[in-house]
Amino acid sequence: MKYYEMHDEVYKGLRQRGMVTWDGQVDVESIYEHHINLELNKNISKYFPKAKGKSALDLGTGSGTAALFLARKGFSATGYDISSEAIQLANENALKLDVQANFQVQDICEYSGNNKFDLVVDSSFLHCIVHNEERSHIYSAIRNILKSEGYLFIHTMIAAQDMSDLLSKEHILLEKDILWSTGKDSWDMEWKVVDGKRVFPHRRILSQVDLEEELSAHQFKVVDKVVKLNERGPSTYIAWLRVNHE
Repeated sequence: MKYYEMHDEVYKGLRQRGMVTWDGQVDVESIYEHHINLELNKNISKYFPKAKGKSALDLGTGSGTAALFLARKGFSATGYDISSEAIQLANENALKLDVQANFQVQDICEYSGNNKFDLVVDSSFLHCIVHNEERSHIYSAIRNILKSEGYLFIHTMIAAQDMSDLLSKEHILLEKDILWSTGKDSWDMEWKVVDGKRVFPHRRILSQVDLEEELSAHQFKVVDKVVKLNERGPSTYIAWLRVNHE
């Protein structure tokens, strides 16, 4: 079991409780007002004045959040997620909203397809990928699937000076820029003992400087960005990027 495959169990629980999003919403229309979509909507018309005929890929689509929003905007939208439970939920949400989108179970850390997209969206997915080699593969995959004039939109956690609310939780601890978490003994994954706790890697929370250096090292240039501060928690880094072909 890969550490990020535990999300399948979370989505199964959400579906059983009648919830339609990762954050526990029950009204399917609330998907369109999700914070990722609100941020997307601020600049989507700037970079895509006409969505019709454009293609978009939502990475870590979960319940279909960004893919369904983009489909309603007129994009030909696809959503990838490693969780089959998430993809089932995304298809259920699409049916309820009467929106056409293509959802697939896909591990982007092992992706080798050749589909091309005008827009790739990181639906708070990047910070779920912890190890450098996996992150490098993801960046490579995104470069390969983005059209030459395409855009990458990212919405990811970054470190803040005060993350006391997050770090006060008993099941969480931070070592350097990796957030570790305790979990169920039944999970078959690579465990590590940190500060006396049996934990697995849960999130990668880089500083803004380190994230931007990582993006640049993988040939992405930021064309627009904003950092949102969250009280006593990680900040949110929101940016539009393009591949640097120079």
